[in-house]
Amino acid sequence: MPLIIPGKPQIDFFLRTTKPFHNERAVKDFFQIVLSYGPDYRPVKYGRSEPVKELFDEKHLEKVASAWLGGNDCTSEILESQYCLSQLMMKGRPSSKVTYFVSWRNWSDRILFNVIQTTIAKNFLKKGRQEMDKYVSLCNDLVCRFSPVHAEIYDFTSAIPCTATESMLIPDDLSVRCPALKWRTYFGLPYINLLRKETILNAPCWKTEEIGDTVAIQLTETVFEDISSELRERVVEYFEESVDPEIRAGLGRGFLFRPYYASDKYDRKRKLVPEFPVKELFGKYLPEEF
Repeated sequence: MPLIIPGKPQIDFFLRTTKPFHNERAVKDFFQIVLSYGPDYRPVKYGRSEPVKELFDEKHLEKVASAWLGGNDCTSEILESQYCLSQLMMKGRPSSKVTYFVSWRNWSDRILFNVIQTTIAKNFLKKGRQEMDKYVSLCNDLVCRFSPVHAEIYDFTSAIPCTATESMLIPDDLSVRCPALKWRTYFGLPYINLLRKETILNAPCWKTEEIGDTVAIQLTETVFEDISSELRERVVEYFEESVDPEIRAGLGRGFLFRPYYASDKYDRKRKLVPEFPVKELFGKYLPEEF
C-alpha cells in the first residue's frame, strides 16, 4: 500500500540539486536571497528537527549557519574529508506560514539529491497576483543560485499518495529518478541534455522560459487552476515522442515521467533517466568508488 501524505492548503517549491551545500557560501547566498523578499518571507524560528525552537536573528546568521552545516564541530576540513549530512528547518510568521527545509549530504550509500523546499499558505498567495509573482520570483532566484537538476512548484492542497513504502526519499534516489509533471517544472542541465533545450522550449503548454541554467515549463497561467489530465498527458506524450524511436520502442509508455498520481504503478526498470553529475555532491577526499 502506498503511503498517504495528508494534503495541506499550501503551495510547495521543491529543488533537487547535485551542487554541494556543505560550505558557508551556500548558506550566505541562500539567506541573502530569502531575506531580500521582506518580512513575510523571513524565518522566525529554526532548528535541525521538529519542533523548531531557536529564534532566528539575521544579525547573528553564524548560529543558523552552524545548524545548516551540522553543528559547531563540523569544521570546513571535516566537511570536506569525512562523511557528513545535515538538515535545517525554519518557520515564518503566521500571515504567510512560510517554511523552509534544507537537506544535504556529501556522501550516501544510496546517492540522493541535496534539496531545498519552501512552502507558503495558499490563501496568502491568493491575496493578489503580485504575491504569487513574488513567490515564483523567489523560486527563480533559488534556481539561478543552486542550479538544480530538477525543481517544481505545485499545489499541495490535495492529498498525495507517495510511491515509497520504505522511505519517502526513494523516488529521489538518482538511479530511479522519474518525476511527475507538476504546475511549473524546471529542467536542469541533465534533462536539457536528455530532451534538448529547443524541445523543452516548444512544449505545448501555457509558458516556457529559460531561468538561469534551467528551462522552465508552466502548464497553466496560475497554480490555482485545475490542470486537466488531457493537458498533462499531451505534454508528457510530446516529450516522449521527442525521444529516439528505437529507444522509445524498447521502453513503452511512461518512461520519462511517472504518473501524476503516485499511487499509479509504473515500471522503474523501463525508464529513461539523465546522467546526473554525482561527484559534485562529494567532499574532495572521498574514496573513488563513490
